[in-house]
Amino acid sequence: MPVLVTATEEAPVRPATWLTRVLAGFTPPPLPPTSRRAFRFHMAFILLDAVFAGIMGNAPLMAIKAMGATDVQLQVPLAMASIGLFAAVFTGAAMATRRKKPFVLVPGFAGAISAMLMAWMSSAGWFLAIAGVISIFDFGMRPAVPSILRSVYPDRCRSHIAGTMRQYASIVFLGATLGSASLLAAGAGQIRHVIQFELMFAGFAGMASYFCFRQLPDHGDGSAEEAAPTKHPEDGPRWPMLTPLLDRPFRRYLTIFFVFGFANLFHTGILPAFFARDMGLGYVQATLLLHVIPNLTAFLFGGRLTSWFDRTSVWRSYAFVTLMWGIDPVLLAVAPHFWPSVIAARIARGPATVGSMVICFFTGVHSFARPGGDTSRYMAALFLVNGFARLLAPVAAAFLLAYLSRREMLFYGGVGVLVASAMFLWSDYRPPE
Repeated sequence: MPVLVTATEEAPVRPATWLTRVLAGFTPPPLPPTSRRAFRFHMAFILLDAVFAGIMGNAPLMAIKAMGATDVQLQVPLAMASIGLFAAVFTGAAMATRRKKPFVLVPGFAGAISAMLMAWMSSAGWFLAIAGVISIFDFGMRPAVPSILRSVYPDRCRSHIAGTMRQYASIVFLGATLGSASLLAAGAGQIRHVIQFELMFAGFAGMASYFCFRQLPDHGDGSAEEAAPTKHPEDGPRWPMLTPLLDRPFRRYLTIFFVFGFANLFHTGILPAFFARDMGLGYVQATLLLHVIPNLTAFLFGGRLTSWFDRTSVWRSYAFVTLMWGIDPVLLAVAPHFWPSVIAARIARGPATVGSMVICFFTGVHSFARPGGDTSRYMAALFLVNGFARLLAPVAAAFLLAYLSRREMLFYGGVGVLVASAMFLWSDYRPPE
């Protein structure tokens, strides 16, 4: 019998089919017109930037193959990345009460031009130093990202939007990395010309991405206070940058984030050596486990996971993400030759990577900071903690490698991440302060 709908009744809601439920994990949520237009340019920016990052990810390989870079020289970009994390503290303070887009566009274009400059370097030292400069530019702009997301998109779906962009970026990044590596292998006889072509292409992709970013509105369908930040009346008279450190729940968040970051960085650096030496895998097998499986599962499940973040607390979101993240090294350490558990470990790592990136770089601080200048200040505090973790964890790992096997390092690092997961979950059940 047909359903009659009067003028005062709402049309009946049709149940979602299996196809719509599947597609919901690969599409953004319904958006107002301004946000919808912004999302198209934002997605173009993210994908072009993933191409840039995928090619630049092979810069150490280029420096080794074509310029004979030493192990010491290969550490230069990593050390300079830490400088970028600490620089983010100052850029976060500088942009707090100013428009955010210039703080993204200027270092973004500078990074793209730097990649083009790398193409013509013949010295491994200068080549890798410029790669480090690009890392500084990248981290220096990061405090602006959650603020821009907050001003452009509605509150109800920001994690879903960020997750959709990151899941597609993961597959584009994988394609760019593998395509770049394949071209380098095929052009071994003309390696210098291949490197020049790839880095010039990366530079143009980077510039195109920031032209797309420039099209984002200063204020969309999000927070008006975020779009036009001013000094808040509750800020201290002299040191508003200390506001995040006076927030007790956020201090606890920073503490747990440090535990997670330290434990993760403690074991992540030895994964390639573990696959190649302890498990005896070849290049193709190691690449499959290191890059292909995690990026494919990030694409398949990352959007569905991050859409859940909009419906739950930041504590519970990060508890689940770090649970999946910690399972990966623990399973690898406990059963390195049992292939079902190895595959399951790398499958869990994919969506965990997307989820962690969304919470850390896009929406996590929204749960603590007031709209306005505090968003970038809270991000600056998060980067400060991240910088300390990046400095301390590799030093601890290098020292303990003399006493522990790689398998033990993976196990202890994974247990540390699982401890952070339990701390996040415990914080979700604490009474509000």
